[in-house]
Amino acid sequence: MYKKLLSILLLLPVLLYAQSYEEVEQKVWQYPDFRSLADLGIRIQNDFQADSLRVRAAFAWLAHNVAYGWHGGTGQSAREKIAYSSEREKEEAIKDLVETKVDKAFRLKKGVCIDYSLMLNALIEQFGLPSKIITGVAKTEIKRIKGEPSYRNHSWNAVQLAGKWRLMDPTWAAGNIDPKSGHFVRHYLDHYFFTDPADFIRHHLPNRAEWQLLDTPVDAATFYAAPIFLPDYCEKDVHLSPRTSGVLTLSEDQENYLYFDRLPSEHLMHYTINGSGEFRRMGFRKGAGNSYTSQIKLRKRFNRQYEYLTVYMNDTPILNFRIEEELPQ
Repeated sequence: MYKKLLSILLLLPVLLYAQSYEEVEQKVWQYPDFRSLADLGIRIQNDFQADSLRVRAAFAWLAHNVAYGWHGGTGQSAREKIAYSSEREKEEAIKDLVETKVDKAFRLKKGVCIDYSLMLNALIEQFGLPSKIITGVAKTEIKRIKGEPSYRNHSWNAVQLAGKWRLMDPTWAAGNIDPKSGHFVRHYLDHYFFTDPADFIRHHLPNRAEWQLLDTPVDAATFYAAPIFLPDYCEKDVHLSPRTSGVLTLSEDQENYLYFDRLPSEHLMHYTINGSGEFRRMGFRKGAGNSYTSQIKLRKRFNRQYEYLTVYMNDTPILNFRIEEELPQ
């Protein structure tokens, strides 16, 4: 009886926050149109007293209302230039540029990652909280690097609450681009709100290692060599072991092993190669605890070039692996 009561008491804060977050989302998703981002911030401040709930409200509103896409529809980002003759003029010019981008993105309800990040940052600063826009790499491919610098292709946010920095990505929380149609598909994922740093580093590599918020930062080579964790991975009760390489070998005699530290009791999993419609069932060997190992042999075939393997759980893609002819020694 005591153990059961203790378990309930330990879970209570989690349940309360989950309920509060759900109530926050239901409320902000019913908000009317606002003339400006500042007006939205004032409404959020009036409706919610706790800092964490205000941040959640701002995050949820942006993810629910802003569609991903370029302002001009050209498919590429324009580089704005500013002119200044002093440091003060430079700061003012940057401030004006940021305000212009924020106003335009808010008015059109459309933007790319920097627009999401700028708007969320502006709201958090309006709430009087320490805020940071972080730039770095959002991993969309598996590759080997040899010391070359990483290309910055993404931005996200961090907020400090009660002395602790928390990570979030409103862009990835809003949805994704359908690979076939090329259109934005709204799909809200709260996994990218206050994400555990150990999970966040799977797909976000900041330019400055300190913003990994990890005791032992991950280097770029390790980051790129790991599998691609697709958005729905975070919604499954699955944990891929760090021992699993993101690169599989195409060979007549060599086998590949996928190690899982945790799988749900029902783990119907398949894989496809190069996105084909041919699903192949994955077999598993149980290890200690709830760990499992899946063995996959990718045999070499004449006139057929393999490139990547996608793992599905219950018909949902969760992991991508790169396939190579052979691993370098």
